[in-house]
Amino acid sequence: MNPIRSESLNTGWGLAILALLGPTLIAAHDPPSVTFYNQALAALGWGLWLAWLGVHSAGVTTPRAPRGPGRSGLIAMSVLLLVQAAQALWAGMASPVPLGLGLMGGGLALGALLALHGGWRAGSSAASGADTLPMLFFGGLALAGAVGLLLSLVQVFHPAWADGVFIAVPTIAGRAVANLRQPNHLSTLLVFACAAAAWLGAQGRLNERLAALGVAGFIVGIVLTASRTGMVGMAFLTLWGCLDRQLPRSLRWTLIGAPAIYGLAWGGMWLWSHADSSVAFAAEARLHDGSDISSSRFKIWANVLELIRQQPWLGVGYGRFNFAWSMTPFPTRPVAFFDHTHNVLLQWAVEFGVPLAALMTGLCTWAFWLLVRPWRAGAEQGSALRHHTVGACAVMVAMAGFHSLLEYPLWYGYFLWPTAFAFGLGLSARTVASAGASSDSAALSSATAAPWLGRAAPGLLMAALAVWCALDYRAASNIYAPRAGAGPLDQRIAFGMKMPWWGYQADYALVNRPDEDEPSLPPEAFRRTVHNLLDARLMMAYARSLAEHGQADKARYVAQRLYEFKNSMAKDWKALCETPLEPGEPVPFQCEKPLQAYTWRDMAP
Repeated sequence: MNPIRSESLNTGWGLAILALLGPTLIAAHDPPSVTFYNQALAALGWGLWLAWLGVHSAGVTTPRAPRGPGRSGLIAMSVLLLVQAAQALWAGMASPVPLGLGLMGGGLALGALLALHGGWRAGSSAASGADTLPMLFFGGLALAGAVGLLLSLVQVFHPAWADGVFIAVPTIAGRAVANLRQPNHLSTLLVFACAAAAWLGAQGRLNERLAALGVAGFIVGIVLTASRTGMVGMAFLTLWGCLDRQLPRSLRWTLIGAPAIYGLAWGGMWLWSHADSSVAFAAEARLHDGSDISSSRFKIWANVLELIRQQPWLGVGYGRFNFAWSMTPFPTRPVAFFDHTHNVLLQWAVEFGVPLAALMTGLCTWAFWLLVRPWRAGAEQGSALRHHTVGACAVMVAMAGFHSLLEYPLWYGYFLWPTAFAFGLGLSARTVASAGASSDSAALSSATAAPWLGRAAPGLLMAALAVWCALDYRAASNIYAPRAGAGPLDQRIAFGMKMPWWGYQADYALVNRPDEDEPSLPPEAFRRTVHNLLDARLMMAYARSLAEHGQADKARYVAQRLYEFKNSMAKDWKALCETPLEPGEPVPFQCEKPLQAYTWRDMAP
């Protein structure tokens, strides 16, 4: 009999649901960030849940395998995350990157470190044969997938119910996004949910047939996203089914048959959309829309490789990719304004330099190999629970890793932290438990085995920082979407500029406020905001500021970089050059090319 008190387990369930399901539910948002509320709730939920796990895993004896594969992988990933956090925090304190961006980047990485070790401790119970703590994780993921699937069905089959408040309005008819707003994000969540449902069924925590049905349902949801990334996830499910022979028969064949289920669902939706004109099927439409399968990725990757060639050893610095890329001549650049490379390995290389990026890539690759390498005969051959846990976690980590080679899901806490937790959980399950390892029941009943506050403190700090960041955000959102009773814009901007987390967003409003017939602010006023995201409006304002403060040639350089984006605002600005000049009227700076060459570092305020 499990001696855990029901109220304690209920608390664990509630916090797991808050961490895993809660962030996927929020559809409403306030500018300047579309996803901030989702991110803040994820940080709050994960902080509280990790604090609870810290207390209720106090009695877990970590498997004694100092040279074992699991612990080596844990150390490798810990080093990687500490390097990432140090780079972000240092950039926020000692470079032009805004302090808030450094704090958020460092906080994401340190939160991932907490999640990694939380998963490791939870996996210690799996290594010794109990599954209560992993059950909370996989149960929360399965629930998040189920709700996401329901929202997807509404968006595809009854889009009128998507009001933008409780259910996000899809940007493309017939393409499901749930409340994550991006089809690829939803597809990754649903692959996570497939792994979670299969684990629950394999462990008897969910009826085996119901679990298999859940996996199939989530695959249908992936079809509704029309995501090519999600389609690749079927291969990971199939590999798990093929390699884990200890899975129950129906679940194993469901996983092996994931591509077939995907194909049947695709064909079924094709038939339905042709039989009922009110139902749109975005996956079919994508076959005929003539879109570039790379979605501009090849162009941005080519630009990134050139930046790496120019500064291979130390990179451009954390958080400075967008500014460096925008201020470097690239006549064939993609037209969108990117603040990320759409590839985590290239992101490391361009920001940190090739040597450090190679180290981080090696650490990550080594840890993943230790997670997925074949089981050895003899002592390492573990229980079915350990096999199922490793399989489910490997699917999640592989899916997030693959997605991160094409986009940037790990920039979002509600993907980064579950992935880190799964990594730690899987590595721990790979570690052979010593003879003295304690049972799960002992762990869950012994909250006093170690000082509870010390184990809960990191998670509680994470939750407290999330609340602080959210309160700080209110000042920024009050600038762009003023609440009832808000004061004058000047006061709101001045107050927002003092905020440590989001002050750079107030800077953006400040420097863009002057009209064209009003004097611009000096270039120093742009120092923080140009290192967030340079867009057309900000580049035009910065160029005017340079021209009005004795740096006309640099202003011409900024204008030329802006024209490379082929943006509509830039075209209108350049069109002024076709207007005949009055006698004696000077040529506008944006109509001339710069007289000398500059580097992106020369263009920093």
